[in-house]
Amino acid sequence: MNRFKKILLGASAVALGASAMASNAAFAASSGNSEYVQNVDLSFPGYAAVINVKNTSGSKSVNNVNLQVQESSIEIEADGFVQCGDDKKINFSNANIHFGPLGMAADKINEGSSLYKSDILVSYKYRIGLGKWLTESAGGGKQIFTVPLNQIKNGHPAIRVNPLEEINKKLQSHLQGGGSKVDFYKNDQEVVLQRPVSLAGWCNKELKNFGQYTYKAGFETKNFTIQVKYKGDPTLTDKPLLNAQVGQMGNNPQYNNNQSLLLNQATFQPNMPHHIGKCTEGTPDPKIRVNYKGAGKGTVRFKIGVKNSEGNFVLPNVYLGSYDSESQINRHFDFDYPLIDKMYNHHQFKWWKMINKTYEHALTIQAQVKNQNSDSYGPWKEFGSATFKHRCTPQVAVNGSGAKLGGYQNQGGDTMPDARGTLQKKPQRAPLGKATQETERPKRLKIQTPQ
Repeated sequence: MNRFKKILLGASAVALGASAMASNAAFAASSGNSEYVQNVDLSFPGYAAVINVKNTSGSKSVNNVNLQVQESSIEIEADGFVQCGDDKKINFSNANIHFGPLGMAADKINEGSSLYKSDILVSYKYRIGLGKWLTESAGGGKQIFTVPLNQIKNGHPAIRVNPLEEINKKLQSHLQGGGSKVDFYKNDQEVVLQRPVSLAGWCNKELKNFGQYTYKAGFETKNFTIQVKYKGDPTLTDKPLLNAQVGQMGNNPQYNNNQSLLLNQATFQPNMPHHIGKCTEGTPDPKIRVNYKGAGKGTVRFKIGVKNSEGNFVLPNVYLGSYDSESQINRHFDFDYPLIDKMYNHHQFKWWKMINKTYEHALTIQAQVKNQNSDSYGPWKEFGSATFKHRCTPQVAVNGSGAKLGGYQNQGGDTMPDARGTLQKKPQRAPLGKATQETERPKRLKIQTPQ
């Protein structure tokens, strides 16, 4: 029963090429019914939701771009309808709407993949007599489903909505295709997402015991369109921004170093030292390098942010570096990533010890600068990012006398099974010249060349 309008897309969404649409996974529409619920119908009579992303940096250097999401939530205009079973003892109960797909287990809703839900008022239909049906509304009609962005930024990639992540994915695709970072941020960018939104409805039936009811459900999942928009800035540049005049002496440019300090670039080392090996106490933490460069003179302060499945955090250490582009433009610092420390001293991260599982750590560089004649630092700005990976592998342990030889170390805590193996002894080689039987070497044949 489809009594509703189809979703309307804004003109800008319609103008997008099919390739942009195809790059975003979409769930196939699905539904499920039960004995008490014959039909659930969900529609979106409004326009696609729009999320605006803006560069909030005051600098015109493309390396200082600082993207921020301008909305804290999206609004989904939805219309819902539930039809109860063909029995006058069955009545409508309630409905709710989900950001994410649903499923059914027997007559109940499985909402394990839903990221956010809310109650919703819908129209409903139920039978009041033989062949007689009644349609009513519990204040239904067009409803606004407000979804906080911080509730849906994590989850399955085909369900979550992380605007900055989507813009960055498009940037990486642009760079891999031979484009430049400055051209990307100079122009307007748009990403169109298809995300599953579901309506679940329940009807109930009164049992023989007065006041006792049983409830059964139905659902429908459809894709909703979300547009992520970035407004380009044509004044951005990838050239060094200098406050002083640049003079030429031969082929060597000379810079007036009294200019304001500007950090142009801060990136992680290209050959990230991923950790694959033992993860036991005492194992050295990985050492990672950050390279940076800029113009001017002053002090730079860095901190490292981390995002992973166990939560986001910032490394407690702040790294200071004096900077003077006149003496050295390219600078670097090294930091120890507290991989082992967190495994053993923070309960939240103890799962990192699981054997043969690869974990990804999304690292970002944040920095703030202070000019040589200033007493205060500027705002924190985000620079380069990279992914550090680690995988703990089984370790062979050789015990002392009287103990069994071999076995794998249990790296997974008390909940991990202790998988033990057996080491094969290496066959011993007899000393040279002591063999009991020596193989007689064949005599060399003398071959006479014909005269």
